[in-house]
Formats: sequence, structure tokens, C-alpha cells
Amino acid sequence: MSLKKNPLPPRALTFLIALSLLATLAFAQGEGGMSAELRALVETERAFARASVEKGMKEAFLAFAADDGILFRRTVANAKELWRNTTPAPTGLLAWRPAFADIARAGDMGYDFGPWEFRANAADKEAAGHGHFVTVWRKQPDGTWKFELDIGTGHPAPPAGAQTAVEYPPAPAKGRGATKASADAEAVRASLLDAERELAKDASAEGAGEALLAHADEQVRLFRPNAFPHAGKAAARDALKAKPALVAWRAEKAGAASSGDLGYTYGAYETRETASDAKPSEQGHYVRIWKRTEGGRWRVVLDITNPVRPPAQ
Repeated sequence: MSLKKNPLPPRALTFLIALSLLATLAFAQGEGGMSAELRALVETERAFARASVEKGMKEAFLAFAADDGILFRRTVANAKELWRNTTPAPTGLLAWRPAFADIARAGDMGYDFGPWEFRANAADKEAAGHGHFVTVWRKQPDGTWKFELDIGTGHPAPPAGAQTAVEYPPAPAKGRGATKASADAEAVRASLLDAERELAKDASAEGAGEALLAHADEQVRLFRPNAFPHAGKAAARDALKAKPALVAWRAEKAGAASSGDLGYTYGAYETRETASDAKPSEQGHYVRIWKRTEGGRWRVVLDITNPVRPPAQ
């Protein structure tokens, strides 16, 4: 779909040109090694970001959300219904870019994440907010990609010189892991919820942080409010130890690729500093992205929390 040719404020036009240059640089730095399916997902994310700058947030989200796509606000909300009912349309400038992407063996579901920034007015020199987004994408019957869920968290402005290339994991060796053969969708979702229940059981015995680490991939990404993403199990362990808390959660839904090797769960969570606290110190929603190992076990590759009531700064 071509974008509208509306005149842009100078600051927005400059930022749009910068986004295009970053995309070109990223491709030159190695994205040519991506599979065609993963490249299509990444380019869809970039088109989504361009639409936000050029058309505005409302039109962008309406164009790229699946009919059942969701966003996380005070409740879990249908993205299209939420944005259709957002009047007047917000005039701020929300811009972002993908920094990491992965896709299922079937090529029908994937996810990516990267930094975002927001300006209350397009001409503002400084951004009013920064953070990271996580998006889960699903290929539609017509071959296009639409987002199934979108969540994010805020943090301080990143340092200069942030990466521009989109990272992605190497494809599994041929004949290893899940295949493109269709898996039983209900059975896969049930197995994901079983993994959530096992994680919750371990959390009751060992503590939420230790349990999450025990179920995490070595390259797990941890997203928490007011902090930059933590990459790898060692960094995640340090972050969880630095802010221990009693965490309880309730899984609400699971979704997976038809190949049964990539999926997600989401739900509500709350934290308490001590067991005797009458009220939680934080409440919100979480999303976990899981990948299946060669042995068939699900491992957490990304864990993000989005508080409804943000923790104290």
C-alpha cells in the first residue's frame, strides 16, 4: 500500500529520511542472509513505522493490526476497536525501528522488537519518551503480515551509537527441530499453557526469578520498566537479583505457529515486596515468547512486563 503524500513538518521529514537510511545501512550490514519470510516480516515492521510517521499513529495501527490483534492498556484491548474509538486522533510523533527478529519454521508467525521514541509535537527537537516495543506477527491468508499483539515498555534515552542492523538467530540445521509440517494447533497451545503452569509451580517453590531463569533460553531477553533490555541469561539473572519481588501471574491466552516451534503466552501479573503486603506494589500484563528445543521442551526467549501502575521512579 502506498503512503499518503501529505506534507510533513521538517522534523518529521528529517526523521523519516533517517529511518530510510538506517534501513539501507542495516541491509548492507548483513540482512541479506535473512530468509525471504523473515525479511518480509521485518519490512512490514518498517512499513508500519513509516506509516506512523507519515500518516499518524491511528491510521498506522488500524492498517497493520490483525482483526483480532491486541494491545495492552489498563485491560487487554482489541487494537482496531481501540484505535477506531480514539478521537480525535493523537497528533504526536511515534517512531520506531526493528532491532531483532525471528520467525517460526513454518514461516507463518514471528516476532521482533526494537527501540521507540515519542514526540508530543512532530517539530520537537527532543523526544518526550523512549522505550522498546515487542510485536508478534501472523501471516494472513492473503500473504500479508498483520500484528497479533503489540506491547512495550519505557526507559531512559538510549546512548548514542545504538545498533542499526536487525539481528536474527541462525536458521536451524536442515532436518533438525520443528518442521514446516502442520502441528495440531490446540495441542500446541495446550502445551504452552502447560509450560506456564510448570513455570508457576516452580516459582512457588524457588521464587519467580529463579524459576524464570530455569525455564529460559541462554539468549533470553528480559524487558522491564525503566530499564534497557537485558540480553542473555547472565544479564537477566543480575537484573532479577537486583530487584527481587514476589511475583504472581495468571496466563490468559497462548498462540503458536503451525509448525509448533514458536509461540507466546500472555496474562496479568502482580508483585509484592513481602508476603505480608496487603496490596501489590505493581500490577500489569506480561508477554512471554517461547521456542521449542530439539528435545521438545519449551524455553522462554523473551519476557516483558507492562505495568498498569508503573513502579516508583
